[in-house]
Amino acid sequence: MKRAFGYTTLVILVALLIGCIQTQSNPVEVSLEDAARANLQLGANYLQRGQLELARDKLEKAVSQDPKLATARTYLAVLYERIGEQEAADKEYRAALRLAPGDPAVANTYGGYLCRTERRRDGIKYFEKAGENPLYQTPAVAFTNAAVCARAIPDNELAEAYLRRALAANPRYREALLRLAMLGLDTDKPLQARAFLERFHAAGPASADSLVVGIRAETALGDERTAESYRRRLREEFPQRAETLGLLGGGT
Repeated sequence: MKRAFGYTTLVILVALLIGCIQTQSNPVEVSLEDAARANLQLGANYLQRGQLELARDKLEKAVSQDPKLATARTYLAVLYERIGEQEAADKEYRAALRLAPGDPAVANTYGGYLCRTERRRDGIKYFEKAGENPLYQTPAVAFTNAAVCARAIPDNELAEAYLRRALAANPRYREALLRLAMLGLDTDKPLQARAFLERFHAAGPASADSLVVGIRAETALGDERTAESYRRRLREEFPQRAETLGLLGGGT
């Protein structure tokens, strides 16, 4: 997952974990719901830093304090999946969906889980549900996720349709542009690859992957001069990738 939650500051969250903040004169009662959100934020932070035991402790505590907190169940599902407890992960994902059936972020996350566990057609449905939700701020991400899932089926026609939907939602979404360029190469459409790659580079800096796509596309189109310019940039900007491809010596 790439989302972060913005509840309150970490200092306040740590204090909330106590459950009841005591001062010499004024005891402050803290609800279980507030404590659950505090533990959720801490657990999410630990998870993002790879501190899995700490993340598990905080996220399980959050769920026990507020079983109806869908985001806590989603993060706990991600954690369980990461440590290989698939049955527990599936249970928490489904609980999150029951608690928040209209939450596009939950749908998008569950779609990813289904795709990773080879239930790709079902996963695509959840990505589409997320992308079509008018409350979702990044529909291009959900549609691109659907395309990646479709490519794994493999269903290139469906993948292209979702990538184009992603660009309809956000014409400058670079992940979709690069994936359409890659798809063009893999379906013998080098002109399409070139066109989407040019849009990708117009929207931001080159990446190692985009330069490799450029080499392949221009080689397929017979433009060796442009292909060599991509090789040179790859050697200069991403020498490790160039070395992996055997290009440091200037070869093809």
